[in-house]
Amino acid sequence: MANIWKSSLSARFKQRRFTATVESVRLYGCAAWTVTSKLAKELDGCYTRLLRSMRNVHWKQHMTNKELYGDLPKLSDKIRERQTRFAGHFYRNKTEPVSQLVHWIPKHGKRKQGRPALTYIDMLKQDTGLETTDMTTAMQDRKIWRAITVRGHHST
Repeated sequence: MANIWKSSLSARFKQRRFTATVESVRLYGCAAWTVTSKLAKELDGCYTRLLRSMRNVHWKQHMTNKELYGDLPKLSDKIRERQTRFAGHFYRNKTEPVSQLVHWIPKHGKRKQGRPALTYIDMLKQDTGLETTDMTTAMQDRKIWRAITVRGHHST
């Protein structure tokens, strides 16, 4: 890829190549991940380094991330959107057993001492700003759920 990034090809072509190759590999299966804030920070940092490489911007050039990203969203934002869209899609698809698992909360056993692990439903609550009952209602209507996923957070 370094040959392409250092070539005289147009910036638009390089960005499209970057999206098609690097992004697709980094985001493979992300809809089912549980992303903690630490993991999101690591993923965004790696993505920023890859963008700098693609755009031939050395870190010593002190380009801000806002300038570097331009109109591209952060990787963690793309992951969040894919996860919420995925959850809504499978919740509405009642013919698949996974539709019942989107809101599954274990009711047996105990959580380990300390900070509890982030579950999928916890992550959806955090990303949408909705409680489980409100989330269920929103997921049933594709247009409402789509508006929530695109916006990133539900406004109250």
